[in-house]
Amino acid sequence: VRVAIIDEVLVTASVDTTLQFEVSGVSSGATVNTSPTTTTAASTNTTLPFGTLSADTSKTLAHDLTVVTNAANGYTVTVSLSGDLESSTGAIIDSFIDGADTSTPAAWVGPSADISDVKTWGHWGITSDDTSAGRASEFGADQWAGIATTSPVIVMGHTGVTDGTALGNGANRIGYQIETSALQEAGTDYNTTLRYIATPTF
Repeated sequence: VRVAIIDEVLVTASVDTTLQFEVSGVSSGATVNTSPTTTTAASTNTTLPFGTLSADTSKTLAHDLTVVTNAANGYTVTVSLSGDLESSTGAIIDSFIDGADTSTPAAWVGPSADISDVKTWGHWGITSDDTSAGRASEFGADQWAGIATTSPVIVMGHTGVTDGTALGNGANRIGYQIETSALQEAGTDYNTTLRYIATPTF
């Protein structure tokens, strides 16, 4: 009896990369990261309409983010700004806290309203429900950070594949809070543009 054996047959296959990223609006009255301040208006996927601000009264808006990816090492989502939250007259609502672009999340405080320091007249910041990976995990309950124009803020991440169905597994809520003092300059057209970037990790 003769037997012929070939035992080095290479089997190959490939799986295409998938990445789906979605930003959704959040209705009025919703909670974000256990903050006692619920959302004061409905947002859309492309707008955060804070409306008219009253002195010493904070307002909160939010976005829901979902990521679906088969990237083996997960993903990271960042938020960056096109520029300051500025009016046509050049007045600025600065970054939390008092224009310091605070990178380590902290409990919310109102602007200190020092007449000699324009950066203390109003500020706004960001929070994240995601505690699963990387810098996003630094956001404790009801803690906020500044949004610098010079560097993106990591607000969401994961270390494996995600299906976008649960908090920490591809689903997350991002909150934005703003507060001005009576010193903040009048203006009807304060605006800036946010950019979300979802980056898979292979």
